[in-house]
Amino acid sequence: MLLLLALAGLPAASAPTDPASPGALDAPEGDAVDAPSFDEGGIPPELIELARSVRDRPLGERMAAISEPMMGAPYLGDAIGEGVPPDLDPPARYDAWDCLTFVEEVLALALPPDPVSAPSVRRSLRYGEGAPVSYEDRHHFMLQQWVPQAIANGWLEDITAQVGEAHLLRKTVTPRTWARWRKRSLFTLPDALLPTGDYAMPVLSPGAAREAVDRIPDGALLLTVRQSRDHVPIVVTHLGFKVPSTPEVPLMRHATRMGREPRVRNERLNWYLEHIQWYHHWPVEGISVLMPREYGPRRSRLQPPEPG
Repeated sequence: MLLLLALAGLPAASAPTDPASPGALDAPEGDAVDAPSFDEGGIPPELIELARSVRDRPLGERMAAISEPMMGAPYLGDAIGEGVPPDLDPPARYDAWDCLTFVEEVLALALPPDPVSAPSVRRSLRYGEGAPVSYEDRHHFMLQQWVPQAIANGWLEDITAQVGEAHLLRKTVTPRTWARWRKRSLFTLPDALLPTGDYAMPVLSPGAAREAVDRIPDGALLLTVRQSRDHVPIVVTHLGFKVPSTPEVPLMRHATRMGREPRVRNERLNWYLEHIQWYHHWPVEGISVLMPREYGPRRSRLQPPEPG
């Protein structure tokens, strides 16, 4: 179903045949050119109605249904901005995605009791509770900002160690780390706003993740984590989420640069976990698993009351 592509006047992408290594999630790749823009209230009405029609389904089913119209949409690195300098991209768009903006929008539409609240969920994930909508306040970096803030604000729960045999990846980031990073110049941020400190993330090795596939819930976010390098401040380079499928062929849905025509598509999860272990240029440490948490009234409606 290509409803949103039709809204944007874009053709569907054909299936790629040559998989390639994904790029760095945290490194922007340039602004969009001649793309339609949407303001914070500009969610397509058809998508709002779709989200409302599935709001009583389990979370994984809601995420799958809401993202179905996005299937086949082209991949576009650094797809969003604040609409003002230094990033003139629109705050929200529905014609193209990168891996993070795709997941953010699906969560924003799937988690609140009504999709009209999607902009507030999106803002919380992207900037934090009560933070200004500004380039300086955006959660640019997954390990240091986006993941811990989404957990702290109650949107996500780290369930990596619950689904499989996890180990802890530790990462120390200093001003020297940022200064040595060759992609530092892509971020129009003063040095004082670059996060530093000691960080940790539970990770399943690719082999442990394959063994745990059946225990990963539908709707869980799957983060691809690379091995730590002293001169690189980032480790998370990709994410998608598990969608309901047959037990024999579990699927991950993501916006990906893999293939000749980068786009939003499903991937056989076992294939992906096998594929990433052969990334030799920057080896993969493994997968982290984050579970979205039900929001407000829907959480109390779908979960049984606690005893006592």
